[in-house]
Amino acid sequence: MASKAPIPERYSSIVPPSGLKDMEILSKRTASAMTAISQLSTTSSTNDFLDAKIESISADLAVNSKFKDYFENAKKRKALADEDYDDAVKELELEVNQKERELITLRRQKKIISEDIDEVLPQYSTIEGAYSSVLMAKIMSASGKQRKGKKFDQSAYSKAVLPFYGAIRRTDSGLVEKYCHLTGWQPEKSVKCAHLVPKSLESDELAYLFGVRETVLSEPRNGITLHNVIEGGLDNGWIVLVPNKPKTGEEPVWRCVLVNHSIASNTTGTGLKWGDIDGKTLEFLTPNRPARRYLYLRYVITFLHQQKLGNVEWLRRVEARGYIWATPGPYLRKSMLLTLARRISDQFLPEVFYDSTFTIVDGCPQRSPEDEEDLAMGFDHKMHDALAEVGGDEEGSGGEEESGDEGDND
Repeated sequence: MASKAPIPERYSSIVPPSGLKDMEILSKRTASAMTAISQLSTTSSTNDFLDAKIESISADLAVNSKFKDYFENAKKRKALADEDYDDAVKELELEVNQKERELITLRRQKKIISEDIDEVLPQYSTIEGAYSSVLMAKIMSASGKQRKGKKFDQSAYSKAVLPFYGAIRRTDSGLVEKYCHLTGWQPEKSVKCAHLVPKSLESDELAYLFGVRETVLSEPRNGITLHNVIEGGLDNGWIVLVPNKPKTGEEPVWRCVLVNHSIASNTTGTGLKWGDIDGKTLEFLTPNRPARRYLYLRYVITFLHQQKLGNVEWLRRVEARGYIWATPGPYLRKSMLLTLARRISDQFLPEVFYDSTFTIVDGCPQRSPEDEEDLAMGFDHKMHDALAEVGGDEEGSGGEEESGDEGDND
């Protein structure tokens, strides 16, 4: 996503003498920003790199704004033909639109973009490479975000999730199969692209909890592919996905943990019983993984719900492991999590949960206790509605309100 030269050669003649000084200043700003990015791409912290990227895009947009004025003045002076003006403005608007989308996404989601880059960075030689991969997914998910009141398009979501995990293939006989991360390849209609954090929770409350101004839950890293019945179990809170403690420099191993042991002897529709997948490792086909913040929030929601239900047996097993979550990170806002825990279960979470929280974050300041109470109230009701929507029995699958089927996504 490199910046273009500040003055395209074919348009340099339309810059008036009075504008040459302004363009010189803007050119220096752009060059300085590009140099900073080049130097930081291999040596800096992710946050420093993102700050430099924001400055670089802002500098480019300042140049674009000047050129728009120059184009208009040149047209008025008849120094630029109408056809040339239309072509120039069209090209400029396309460039500005791309840069503004990138800048908006960066500013609104800076914290979680930084987290995602750090998680995928081992796959890339530079921060720039990891950034391009993460941002592309963010922008595509944001551009496909549904309008308020419109049903969720599961088919579009699946078309993003399936290739992200390499979870669809056509056999030699022409049949389409999809991949369940717990049970392997299955007939096409037997596998669903699950949301780790339910789509219905996408809201200002969730964004504040994550420490950003916007979050888009239709991105592939909020997804996982599971057999329909197992996906229903995830929706209903019967299972949760947790990490083992990773070895230094290695990706953590993720396992399925059975929460509702009353269904352990029931079938999952795959030849396995629910008890058989308790502790089972998720097997990935590509280097891509779900974002840890989504897995962690799903775990927190499950824990709070079980605490409210009084599932003491499961809570004791969790605490007996010696650790609550094996990959701590600054995933959730501590003050908001405290408020949510008190509201949902009338209890405090174990202290170790707060190892994966933050208190201060750039771009999304702390709100007053009264505002946080309101946000927690709204989020609590959204979680209650999400759990009420899925319902289902031990051999059925719940799900969010959707539009369109997953279809043949090859």
